[in-house]
Formats: sequence, structure tokens, C-alpha cells
Amino acid sequence: MNKPSLPQSVGRVSQRPPQASAVQSGQPIVASAVNIRTSFNHLTTLRWSLVEEVLELKKSNYDAIGLWRPKIAEIGEELAADLIRDAGLAVSSLSFVGGFTGTNGLSFDDAIADARDAIKDAELLGAENLIVVSGPRNGHTVRHSRRILGVALDELADFAGSRGVRLCVLPMHQYFSKSWTFLNTLDETLEVLSERNHPAVGLAFDAYQSWQEPNLIERIPEFAAMTGVVQISDAQRAPHASAERCIPGEGVIPLTEIIRAFQTAGFDGYYDVQVWSNAGWAADYPVAVSQCREAVLRVAGQPVAMTR
Repeated sequence: MNKPSLPQSVGRVSQRPPQASAVQSGQPIVASAVNIRTSFNHLTTLRWSLVEEVLELKKSNYDAIGLWRPKIAEIGEELAADLIRDAGLAVSSLSFVGGFTGTNGLSFDDAIADARDAIKDAELLGAENLIVVSGPRNGHTVRHSRRILGVALDELADFAGSRGVRLCVLPMHQYFSKSWTFLNTLDETLEVLSERNHPAVGLAFDAYQSWQEPNLIERIPEFAAMTGVVQISDAQRAPHASAERCIPGEGVIPLTEIIRAFQTAGFDGYYDVQVWSNAGWAADYPVAVSQCREAVLRVAGQPVAMTR
């Protein structure tokens, strides 16, 4: 199994020092009044088959699974849909589509056709959200890159909406600007979404990518309603490599405050745990699956029921 990437392609960060989360600082964790919905992204268990994953996720009491298209293609979308449905799991998201700026070996029209195929797959799989990564600038000006992305979203939005799928645009840390996306801040991404103003176009929020955004906690109510999925992992520092995430609560990202802010703002979607890590990919997967759920509940301030 190859590590996740878009072929040949498919964030501005605050200069303030990293903040310790409430878990690390010893501050009391205030429990959310509403139970969060947990999802596990199977990019975290690259060596496993989908059969192994869905069985283990049910044992660990996850509500949903986050899917990666190449891994689903290995067994076929119809069989994957049956396996997930039989396990009683929802699908929080399907990743990725995009590369509209022409850096993944596809023309714009080819990228649109691929996205349409992915929307159909998302409908079949029951995925509520399809994660969109724009692609880097690829020699275009920022203005032209945004225009290309806007045209793509406008062309796909009605089709996605008719299939019950939301296109969730993912901003990423500046570190990934030359390989994944030119959208490297929340402000840039929210401007694109505001220009669309379409119910089938929303935001994918990744705590790892955006935790150093200025005034993040205070701003979450501004975009919580347009957020389709919240991706959760931790890290010891701002992104400097593609696979250095860690289990929630083991790093410096203020996950407790982030989750609390989303819950307070009325977010009722899935918190999708995805730990891209060379150490994690080599770990004991049954233990990791259970630990991840316990960890995200713990940082959310909710009771942790032992599953083993």
C-alpha cells in the first residue's frame, strides 16, 4: 500500500509560539453536553484491508469511517459499500478530488470527470462529504488559481447536491503549498466558499493543518455551520513533513479547545481521527484503533468506555 499522496501534487501560520492544550497544561477539561460522533480514517491503517478495518471499528465503538479512494478501488466501490453497511458504520468522508490547476497529470476536464466519478462513488458509499484539494498554483497567479477552482466548484456543486454529497474544500498549511493546495489559510478558503454560497460546497477543517491560525478558537463559530467534517490528530510542532502526526493528546495542538468550540457552535458532524505517521503505520493496529477513539473522547472531555 502506497502512502497517501496525489500524483505529483494533490499553511500562512501564526508566528506566536505553540499553545499547549488543556490536557497538557493541567487545566480542567469541560465536558461537552452533547456526545461527539467519532470516525476513524483508514489512511491511519494503511496495511489493513477494509474488512479488517470495519470489524475493528465496530469493536471499538466508532460511529463512522473516513475513506481514501485508492484503498476503496482495490476491492471495488460496491463491495466496499456492502461491507460498511453490513458493519453498521456511517461514512464521514471520502478523500480526495481536485488537482484542478493541472499538477496531477490531469487536464482540467479530466479532473472534473474524475470528481464526477468520485461524487457517484460517494453517493454509493454513503459518504456525506467529499474532500476537495485544489492543487498548487502550478505557475498560475493566485487570482487565476482561484478562478480555476471556482469554475470547478461551480460546475460540480449542483451535481454533488443532487447526489446528497457536500464538496468540502480543505485548506492546508503553507508547507504543503507546492504539492497539495494553494489554499493555505482559512481566510482564503472562506472567501472561495463565500463566492460560491452553495449548500453543497463547504469546508473540511483539519486541526493539524489549521491549528496555528490567528484567533482560531474565537473564529470557529464563524465557519462551524459550513464545516462538513472535522479531522483530528495531534502533532509536536507545525508541519515540517508529510507524516508526523500523532494520537490526540500526545502533541501541542489545542484539541480540547477546538472541539469544545465546534460543539458550542452547534457542529453535529463527525470528528474523523486520521494519524498520518510513519510510526503509526508500523504500529499494532488493533491497539491504535482503540487508543485513537479513547484519546479523542478524552480530549473532548467525554467519558471513555473501555472497549477491550
